[in-house]
Amino acid sequence: MFSCVRCASARGENASEGEARGVSSPSSSFSSMGQSKDEYGFTISPSARHAGEPRMPASPSMSASDARFWARVREDASVLREVGCVAKRAIRRGVPRDLRRDVWFECSGAKEMRENAPSVAYYQNLLLMKVDEKVTDQIELDLARTFPENENYERGNGAAGEGGNDVLRRILFAYARHNRTTGYCQGMNYIAAFIWIVMGDEERAFWTFTALLDELLPSDVHASDIKGTISQYKILHKILDTQAPKIAKHLRAVDVDLVMIASKWLLCLFVESLPASTTARVLDCVLAEGEKVWFRVVIAMLKLYEREILACDNMPDVMVALKELYRHQTDADELLNAAFSLQLSKSTILGHRAAVQRDMLEEAERKAAARAAALSAISNRDAKKR
Repeated sequence: MFSCVRCASARGENASEGEARGVSSPSSSFSSMGQSKDEYGFTISPSARHAGEPRMPASPSMSASDARFWARVREDASVLREVGCVAKRAIRRGVPRDLRRDVWFECSGAKEMRENAPSVAYYQNLLLMKVDEKVTDQIELDLARTFPENENYERGNGAAGEGGNDVLRRILFAYARHNRTTGYCQGMNYIAAFIWIVMGDEERAFWTFTALLDELLPSDVHASDIKGTISQYKILHKILDTQAPKIAKHLRAVDVDLVMIASKWLLCLFVESLPASTTARVLDCVLAEGEKVWFRVVIAMLKLYEREILACDNMPDVMVALKELYRHQTDADELLNAAFSLQLSKSTILGHRAAVQRDMLEEAERKAAARAAALSAISNRDAKKR
């Protein structure tokens, strides 16, 4: 097991974003300083548009058919697995907050994963196992960066006498023991902490986090090298060429590779980029449908703000603009409607992935050949001197 040391851009962005976030009790509307808070206690920017999210089946914004569907789910969450298309449409339109824990646990495959675990006490057994020292050191370092002003997190989401860092430490240690190949990578702390804040159940949060990383996202995204992350962003740029050619052309013109300025969109899965209420809505869909939602959301954000992006003349301007645009995107309905209006199939993503992996392999072979030739030239030169 190795910790990930590749995320230099994510590390810097995460630190600044973490300072901008503050959390109080989910039921609070204002902090002690009078700042407006969202459903999960994160600060809402005064200038942000906010469409909110459904809380109870009787919400005026919810259709009668969706209300009936969520009433069925409230009685038996397994309904989510039985009516795939109906569930997918309802989830896209918004999961009631009081059902989100059950929806995430069921739709992500986490429940099935726990049922198929080697033992009933599998999670508890993981907590007793040893963790590689490099992993523990990195996790301990990142715990201090995780929602430092989040009062709800610090109080342990209502759990008496136990702060969020205690819970997060156990979840991350358990995952590092469960998946020794991946271990731990920076960014995981934000994802796991957010899932736990939303779900409020440690073991369910662990299994949902595990299902997300091991089953729903490519397995190499949080690997100990950078290849998986680079690959995912190369695929994104290929999709942009067809979905948003003006933006793709402009990014090339100003020498912007999104992996260099926005790696945390993937490594933190929007938790440190979008407002919390929007992130929850996006994760509803990611946990139900998989990685293609990630591509849809990124492309939708870029297309929604094409004018602002095209107005940027250089990479720093693009980076600042995207950070602000994401931070203020509290209208989840606007974003998801745009995302699901895109035509993007799983087969298209797989085709791009195969091409990207082939190109990366060929590039690695060329570099290896060039290094070998350089070493041979040096060896021959030294031989002649002797």
